[in-house]
Amino acid sequence: MIESLGATVLRGMSHSSRTLRLFVDSGEAMSRSLIRGRFRFQQTMLQCYAAGAESLPVITLALAFIGVMLTIEFSYHMKLVIREDSLVPAFAAVLMVRELGPVVVCLLLASRVGAGIAAELGTMRVTDQIDALRILSIDPIDFLIVPRWVGCVFAATVLSILSVAVALVAGALIASTKLGYLPSEFFNSMFTFMHIRDLASCLIKAGIFGTIIPIVASRHGLSCRPGAQGVGDAATAAVVESSVLIIIADFFVTYGFYAL
Repeated sequence: MIESLGATVLRGMSHSSRTLRLFVDSGEAMSRSLIRGRFRFQQTMLQCYAAGAESLPVITLALAFIGVMLTIEFSYHMKLVIREDSLVPAFAAVLMVRELGPVVVCLLLASRVGAGIAAELGTMRVTDQIDALRILSIDPIDFLIVPRWVGCVFAATVLSILSVAVALVAGALIASTKLGYLPSEFFNSMFTFMHIRDLASCLIKAGIFGTIIPIVASRHGLSCRPGAQGVGDAATAAVVESSVLIIIADFFVTYGFYAL
């Protein structure tokens, strides 16, 4: 049992060190590209489109229903406990901006974009395309990972803002039709309790989570085992690990913003 536990700990430390190393190498590759004026703009725009525009419908739909659900749940429980639901817009908006917006958006991105990155890079690895890039004197990190990193950060940030806005509008609509709020009353109550710090927290979380997804997915893709099963396992592991790291990172960012 002790040997198994020790092996698990060592394996986790090895994974963490390789992920950190890939993050550092990607940062160095991005810095070199910017300094030399050779930033891969076209590939980056393609990744922004793939991660952002193609994920927009499903993410905004999910966040709209979450906004409706939050409004209904808060109203029900506040009426049950304190016989008053005037603070429903404030609580729903603050929770959406601080937590659910960036977290849910990036968890959905991890399952959609992260799995795709891991599978794509894993396929390139098992078919020796990564080695072919090196033979052509092309840095795989600069060519493959940096554009996906920038694209994921862009998508996570923009989708978080758009999805939070959609969720709040959906919450205002359900509040006006079922709870008796005017839309103006909903948004006035929301802006009374929401501050710039909450929006800054949302953007910082989106940037951090948007970094976790491609780095973790790329590391799993570049180190996957040969064969179709190895590629599938890499995609699954990328989604699981990035989702867990997003939740852990969310705790630390929230603690730093609101508990210190």
